[in-house]
Amino acid sequence: MQKARVNGHLVVAGPDAPEVAWCPCCGWVVVRRKRRKQDGGVTYFWRHKVGGEDGCPLRYHPDRG
Repeated sequence: MQKARVNGHLVVAGPDAPEVAWCPCCGWVVVRRKRRKQDGGVTYFWRHKVGGEDGCPLRYHPDRG
């Protein structure tokens, strides 16, 4: 997912975003991740921490949030 909640505000994942935030849908902890694109650039995103909220719709469909 691209946006997560930090101190009550939605923050877009990026190089300057904090390492840990909370899911705007379920409130579970999410961590900032990055991946290298085919063109050599880097994209950032939030991913739910393992072992938490399984019923969150953004966990399986992050584009809906």
